[in-house]
Amino acid sequence: MLLLMLLACRQGDIGIVKVYENQRDSAVQDTQVVPTEPSEPASEPERTGITGYTSLHLRQVACPACVGEPQEIKITFSAEFHQPISDNHTSWIPTSDQCTTNLISMSPSTNPINVGPSIVIDSGVHNFGAEQVATGLYETTSIWESQLQRDAVYTVESQEGSYDFVSSHGFDFIEPYNMLWVDPSYAFEAPIYRSGATFTWAPTSTDSTFMITVAVYSWDGSQFLGYVTCSGPDNGMMTIPAQYLQAYQAGSLVAIHLERHKVSLVETDINNSYIETHMSWEVVGTGTIY
Repeated sequence: MLLLMLLACRQGDIGIVKVYENQRDSAVQDTQVVPTEPSEPASEPERTGITGYTSLHLRQVACPACVGEPQEIKITFSAEFHQPISDNHTSWIPTSDQCTTNLISMSPSTNPINVGPSIVIDSGVHNFGAEQVATGLYETTSIWESQLQRDAVYTVESQEGSYDFVSSHGFDFIEPYNMLWVDPSYAFEAPIYRSGATFTWAPTSTDSTFMITVAVYSWDGSQFLGYVTCSGPDNGMMTIPAQYLQAYQAGSLVAIHLERHKVSLVETDINNSYIETHMSWEVVGTGTIY
């Protein structure tokens, strides 16, 4: 009888333990927290389109009196802003290793926007301002060549946002060197051969396009006869092929334009878009067709 009671108690204990364990498991399941994936922050809108064009152009004329220019050096800064477009502003620059006798500068159709009455351009060492001359168009020529920083980062600040661009650089030498004579009495000495005209220069750039224009005039400079423009890599040498020069008579005068062009797309918070920047450095010399 006692053995039966003990067995009954053990069976009851076992039963209680089983129930207790099931209740604990059930409680754990009821209170278990299911981990959730952290929510990702909302992504920024994709940056699209070109909402402006910025140009910094230095023009240096060896003999201003020879070509009717009022001064030797002129620096022009201009910036225009508009609703984003898909076209660019520099498609008129010939592709590398191409020559043309019909270079046409074209600008895309835009819808201008106002970014304030003026903008400020600052490199940290040199700064200047540009006033609005038309809706969305800012210009200045009040820049001293001695103050302009070469290959420097400039920041453009407006009421609607900002962006950076990197300036360009000039030349240590150009050949033929006598194309740079400054006095009209002995200018036009550089020979431009109808069999082909080769020009060399330094320094060079890996991120620029080089463009040379030979503009031809009558022997006395009174009549414009035509021109040829060739472009290629900024590698220090370019030859104007004979086929573009043979038509001109010996003794014809020429104005020679050597230009370095650097075009970039930079980010801006203006319309969450891009600005097309165009840095150009031009030297104008003289010569004679031989």
